[in-house]
Amino acid sequence: MTFGKNIFQACIFCIFIFLPLTHVSAAQIINNDLLEFSLSIQNQTTRFNFPLNSYEVNADQLAINWYEPFSQYFHGGIELGYLEISQIENPLTSAKFSSGQFAGLLFRFLPLNTATISLTLNLNYRYNRTEGKSLSQNSQFAWHETLFFTELQFQPVDQISLFLAAEYQLLNGEQRDSGTSTQITPFSESKQQGYRFGINFKPYRTGIIGIEGFSGFRSGSRLYFTRTF
Repeated sequence: MTFGKNIFQACIFCIFIFLPLTHVSAAQIINNDLLEFSLSIQNQTTRFNFPLNSYEVNADQLAINWYEPFSQYFHGGIELGYLEISQIENPLTSAKFSSGQFAGLLFRFLPLNTATISLTLNLNYRYNRTEGKSLSQNSQFAWHETLFFTELQFQPVDQISLFLAAEYQLLNGEQRDSGTSTQITPFSESKQQGYRFGINFKPYRTGIIGIEGFSGFRSGSRLYFTRTF
């Protein structure tokens, strides 16, 4: 399955997401006592540091996020997705292109949440695994990501909100090669700090279409569709 096919399927699914559902009161939205479902398409570029070299990594991702409120101020969720990565600088042919899945846990604390401004503190954990093959070689990549970030959101009008986030990431993993060359090589991130900025559009009270950009330990952009139930 190619990433292009996944994008097409995502767009079809978005039609379902934004179909009208049952009525939801404004008080529920303000008090954050709703389930939140999100579908996102993302492209990012980062670097993996290996013991002897550093390689640029380009990743395309298709993700589904699900948040559930445990209280007005604390939400927890899960993340599942598919990704394709390329490392053109990697000398092994089997390692240049790989694809696989990821899964993670999401935690969100909301110390401030009003109609015009909100502040969230977040802790995310994700496990990633991809595999690439050539005629005589197999390469697997497995890595852990722990992401801390603070996000400030400002909503000047009902239909539009702006946000800025500061991030700190810890990443470690292994490249596992078998075949002509058999070895296990550890890698980590080249940078740990980053920033995100973006804009959300609310076509109606329980739906959001957003786009954001990255800088720092990664660069790229993400398009997402969010719906509360």
